Amino acid sequence: MSTSSEASAPHGESYGVLSESPRLAPAAGSSLDWLTSEGPRSLPSAPIKPRRSIFSILDAYLTREIAAPFGFAVAAFTLFLLINTFFLAADYIINKSVPFGLVMRYIVLQVPSFVYLILPFSALFGVLQGFGRLAGDNEMTAMRTSGITLTRIAMPAFAMGIALAIVAFLINEFVAPQSQHKSQAIFRQIAYHSSQPIIAPDQFIRTDDGKHSIYVGSTDPQTKLMHNVQIYSLGTGFFPETLTAATARQAQGKLILADGVQTIYGPSGLVTKQQRFHTLEFPLANASVLFEGARGPFEMNSRQLSAQIKALKGSGDDVRQYQISLQQKYAMPLACLISIFIALPLGVRFGKRGRGVGAMLAVVVLFVYYLIMSATYALGKDGALPANLAPWIPNMILGLAGLVMIWREER
Repeated sequence: MSTSSEASAPHGESYGVLSESPRLAPAAGSSLDWLTSEGPRSLPSAPIKPRRSIFSILDAYLTREIAAPFGFAVAAFTLFLLINTFFLAADYIINKSVPFGLVMRYIVLQVPSFVYLILPFSALFGVLQGFGRLAGDNEMTAMRTSGITLTRIAMPAFAMGIALAIVAFLINEFVAPQSQHKSQAIFRQIAYHSSQPIIAPDQFIRTDDGKHSIYVGSTDPQTKLMHNVQIYSLGTGFFPETLTAATARQAQGKLILADGVQTIYGPSGLVTKQQRFHTLEFPLANASVLFEGARGPFEMNSRQLSAQIKALKGSGDDVRQYQISLQQKYAMPLACLISIFIALPLGVRFGKRGRGVGAMLAVVVLFVYYLIMSATYALGKDGALPANLAPWIPNMILGLAGLVMIWREER
């Protein structure tokens, strides 16, 4: 015969202890006595709250769809950009007996300078292929029918674009300039092993402080003796001093000039003093500048470019090319995100037509972007566009086009 307690219990529910009489509530002073009391007691239960994660199952699924074609594009595009370098390397290794390790080091150091091209194209290709596959298999339609907006579906792609933009900026700022500069120095070593001078003839080399330009006519690869050397000191709009020498050599951070002429000019450009010298020492803050060559715009980070612009402005030189390169340091990484704005609506709209269409669209968009970039670069260099604005115009045009297409797809 069941007791009243058993009769009132819900069907299928069991209790650890049955009591014949109702249990009295503990007094206020002994509310925690159950923690130390003997005998089996059940702990008070609390409602279980569902765990919330910023990265949901849907986000993980969409990220996997993008990751595979993105990785393929990174590998394929890197190989494509290095094809010409591989042919050059084979020629030096086979025909000119240049050490294999030296050539491979040159190739590896070239890769970081391609990041600004590789990452935007790979992001574009990955989103086009990933979201195109979802659209082709009607998974995109099912998600949107269930109430998920296109903007919400695109969140993993946008997050990837932001992350890639940060990575591209860090590489272009801290890795690519150094690797590009070192690769040029190694190329001169390769040329030296192929019986060519390390210092390329007929080139001007600017010192790190931007105050002097050094011209070397030719170099003897065996003795390292330089011939027909000219040094120009840069003043405010004119050359206050020039040094010319028949020969020169490096020694202890100095350039030892021999059999030369020192010429000093006044502000009007007329010679105020001129004298011959047998030997003259010219100090170099960085003696390796002659063998590594002067840093070009792509071999400088933003801090070095800013300093170079300031130095060139002081000497009256044209700084538009350096201003464009400085703004490209910021504009080019953002292309990773801009490419996703374009790829997302194109992948949704043309995904049902196959992966080949997605690959073709990636190439077309890439071509249009770099065509606009080349045009604005030329216009900015010539002064037809402000140098600080020209590098941002491709991002503005394609970014606006992508946002408009996303808005139309969302409607």
